[in-house]
Amino acid sequence: MMPKLTRPVGVCLAYAILHLFFHFSAIWFDTLSAVSVSIWYPPAGLALSLLVLLGVRYWPVVFLVNYVGSVVGTSAHPVDALLFPGLITANYTLTAALVRKALGASLLPGNRKSTLVFCAAVLVSPAIYATVGTAVASAYDPLSPGKFWGIVLDWWMGDASGLLTVVPIAMVFVGPWLRGDPPAIELSTWSWSDYTAAAFRTFLLIASVSVVLAVPVLRDHYAFYLCFLPLVWICMMHGLPGATLATLMITMTGLVGMRLTGSAPDFAYVFILFEVAVAGTGLGLGTLVSRREEAERRLEASQQQLNRVITGARLGVWEWDIEQGAVHRNSRLAEILGYTDEEMQPSRDQWLELLHPEDAALEQIALGNHLEGRTPLYDMDCRVRAKDGHWHWVNSRGSVVEWLPDGSPKRFAGTQLDINARKRAEAEIVRLMKIIEATPDFVFTTTSVGKVVYANASLLGVWPVASDGKSWIGKSVAELFPHGPGETILGAAYQEAKVCGSWEGEMDLETPTKITIPVSVVVVAHRDEENDSFTFSVIMRDITEQRKAEAGRLQQERKLLQVQKAESLGVLAGGIAHDFNNLMTAVVGNANLMRGELAPDSAVLAHITEIEDAAEKASSLSHQMLAYAGRNPVSFAEIDLNQLIDGTLQLLKPSISKKIKVEFIPGEPLPPVLASSHQAQQLVMNIAANGLQSMGDAPGRLTFRTQHCHLSETESETQFPGQNLAAGDFVILEIEDTGLGMSQDVQAKIFEPFFTTKFTGQGLGLAAVVGYVRSHRGAIAVRSAVGEGALFRIAFPALAVKPRSTPVVAEPDADWQGSGLILLVDDDRAIRIVVGAMLKKLGFSVVLAEDGQDGVEKFCQHQNELVCVLLDLTMPRMDGFEAHSEMHRHNPNIPVLLISGYSQKLANLPADAIHPAGVLAKPFGVASLRKRLAKAVAKRSSSS
Repeated sequence: MMPKLTRPVGVCLAYAILHLFFHFSAIWFDTLSAVSVSIWYPPAGLALSLLVLLGVRYWPVVFLVNYVGSVVGTSAHPVDALLFPGLITANYTLTAALVRKALGASLLPGNRKSTLVFCAAVLVSPAIYATVGTAVASAYDPLSPGKFWGIVLDWWMGDASGLLTVVPIAMVFVGPWLRGDPPAIELSTWSWSDYTAAAFRTFLLIASVSVVLAVPVLRDHYAFYLCFLPLVWICMMHGLPGATLATLMITMTGLVGMRLTGSAPDFAYVFILFEVAVAGTGLGLGTLVSRREEAERRLEASQQQLNRVITGARLGVWEWDIEQGAVHRNSRLAEILGYTDEEMQPSRDQWLELLHPEDAALEQIALGNHLEGRTPLYDMDCRVRAKDGHWHWVNSRGSVVEWLPDGSPKRFAGTQLDINARKRAEAEIVRLMKIIEATPDFVFTTTSVGKVVYANASLLGVWPVASDGKSWIGKSVAELFPHGPGETILGAAYQEAKVCGSWEGEMDLETPTKITIPVSVVVVAHRDEENDSFTFSVIMRDITEQRKAEAGRLQQERKLLQVQKAESLGVLAGGIAHDFNNLMTAVVGNANLMRGELAPDSAVLAHITEIEDAAEKASSLSHQMLAYAGRNPVSFAEIDLNQLIDGTLQLLKPSISKKIKVEFIPGEPLPPVLASSHQAQQLVMNIAANGLQSMGDAPGRLTFRTQHCHLSETESETQFPGQNLAAGDFVILEIEDTGLGMSQDVQAKIFEPFFTTKFTGQGLGLAAVVGYVRSHRGAIAVRSAVGEGALFRIAFPALAVKPRSTPVVAEPDADWQGSGLILLVDDDRAIRIVVGAMLKKLGFSVVLAEDGQDGVEKFCQHQNELVCVLLDLTMPRMDGFEAHSEMHRHNPNIPVLLISGYSQKLANLPADAIHPAGVLAKPFGVASLRKRLAKAVAKRSSSS
């Protein structure tokens, strides 16, 4: 494609070549006229086209080309060679200047103005030139008036025919090329059928002119009207571009045909008039067709644009024919409500049925006000029932667009817009505003300089009005909160909020009644991008109760710390007491044995007495250590778990935040459980404390539930997996919190000693809980997930059998002797030696075992001979509880005395729950051993 800057040069070169070609070719047609003037002179049209398209500044090109044409190949007088090119250049330069001023760089018929300018340019302008040119020529050779006007007419017809055929061609095809617009005919889009049809129409057009010229009858009757048929066809199919080409082809075909057939001058005049008629008809019809096609394209583009706008805006469009009662809608309303187009009836009655009953009445009022002329526009937000049954917000608006002759409305048109999301957002804003107004927190909004623009009810309840009796709206934060807080908010808080988006802190406010309120403060910055400015929202929360609660919790944490210390000390003291009492047992036992070997008057007896007294004091000192550490010997008893939880909650309530709701749902009735009230209470407190710490300062709920149920073996394993809980009746305690919850990894470790998820603390609470549960032969399970709180379930065996009455056994005398085989199980060698000697002194034979497993094996070997078993509680491999359970399983009739350095866990248990003969606390002597053995043997004798 030729670069844009060189296109005018190309047009000038083409003009020069075509001008000279047609100038000399026009001589060929001179013989058709009575004078030597061509009846078709295209150079006139080329000159006007060049000056209109490129501008009048190109007149030198026109003059130079005309001058060359006048001197080359002719013997014109030098004056004529300059005069006539000057006249034609001046004429068409002036014409082009007037055309460009009126129409711009285009000369085509169209509207009234452009058609008048076109006719004047192609008809009047050549008439002026022809008259002036003939007058100049007659100055050399005077002409009669008749001949003068004859030459003017011939000259005018030649130039006019050239203008009519050439100017439209140049404007339609060259003009768009110069401007860089799309071509008049897009040949690239044509198919072979388009080329074939165009060729066929061209053939018909040329043939129609040729037939008229070739057939004498048709020529004699001037039957050129036959050419109008293909001309009209071409104009209808191709518009103005086709009309210009058709006009040129008719002119060229007719001129060539007349030259070849030797037509008379009169026939040439008729043809020229026909040519004018053809040009006028073709250009007029072509212009109308082109304008119609352009209007259709613009209408289609406008309609497509309107449809895109409606689709993009998601608007429903509707029109109501009030006379006919019909309503026409697009598919948008159906889409909004979830209906199909077929389900939406073209009637107003269906619209009224779909409206909410409250909105239907208001809609009638709004519509009536508009129809009666009281409002310029019908505009209504209404709820419409969707297909799923929900109400959907729609904005319906419109106005009367057509009236009847009597002034009544005929047609109503408008739009329907989905505003459901907007209405929901507005409702949400209203809801949030109600929350803000109802919240006890102080909330207010200020400008960037601290002027209050909004304050909620809680703030106005404390600071109702300013000192001058006016509202705080418009007042400064410094006035609202003087003496420090206001300056902090306006200074550091606002500056940091601008950078970080928010600011948090605490401060003390002094109310107008001189009451100091501690508050936590959050400042949130809101940036207005359009104005590049800030507003700030300030939220203040009264933390008076929180500070009190924090003080209470701090005190409670100190107490819990003391408990944890006592637990640790208890572990240490228990271990020491165990070993210490073993040593004391050996000391006391050996002293007793020595006393039995001495004569009553022996001087050594006094020393033995001192040893026994010292051992008794040492044992008392051991018990004092246990008491100090909170490890007094434990007593099990029948307890009501509901009563225990009630009492525990009374201890917990002072340390629980008011944001946390505590709920106890007791199961009624509950059977008693055999438990230590101290340990059971500690268990409840430890789990509750864990839940409270998980909830922290956030609102939450702590729930206690109890129930009585029977668990099968399958249910026991499902609910308490891996804990070997036997089937039976249980009292279930559930403790549930709404805290942060735990992941599976954390749940697997929570009962490990010293494991904790907190930044501080020793993590002994839940580890101790497991010990409490195991000591009660119970089970524990936890269910939790991150963000869903935690649920602890503890199962205590329920008591269903009343204790059997214990036979009264008389106290044995000091000389009581027993008989039979006794199994002594203890991991301490010194204990085995001294207690074995004591048993032999009391008349028994002894079998010794060094731990629980060894004791069970020897129990099985000698169970038919044994009269009693002495069993230590704390031993390696198998402890006393497990060994006692195994012995009881093999032979429950043999009495078992449990011996321990610091625990009497089974001393007071009913006989139906477990079956020890009793517990003998270390250290003990022969007298204590005799008393316990006498009762145990007596019980067995009475039961057998």
